[in-house]
Amino acid sequence: MAYITQRAESPLARGIKYTLILLALVAVIGGYLYLNPSVWQEWLKGTPLEPPARVTQLYKWRDAAGQWQITDTPPAAGIAYEVLEYRSDTNVMPLVPRDE
Repeated sequence: MAYITQRAESPLARGIKYTLILLALVAVIGGYLYLNPSVWQEWLKGTPLEPPARVTQLYKWRDAAGQWQITDTPPAAGIAYEVLEYRSDTNVMPLVPRDE
């Protein structure tokens, strides 16, 4: 006499089980990439999916006392100003000259 010790799993139940495992795996990987954005940003660098660099716009002008002012909003009307744009992916600090 043969005893069946385990119930046969239906194909539908097996498909649901593997789908839940796959969703859990995707959730874990997605959570890791969400908490560590430098990882996926490094993967996307140089590809068409790389996000564009952010540009910060500043305004440089002289006030009534002749002092330079640099602000993120333009000065009042009638004051000449210069627009400065800085990209987030560039170094804005000048290099230190080296003595050779």
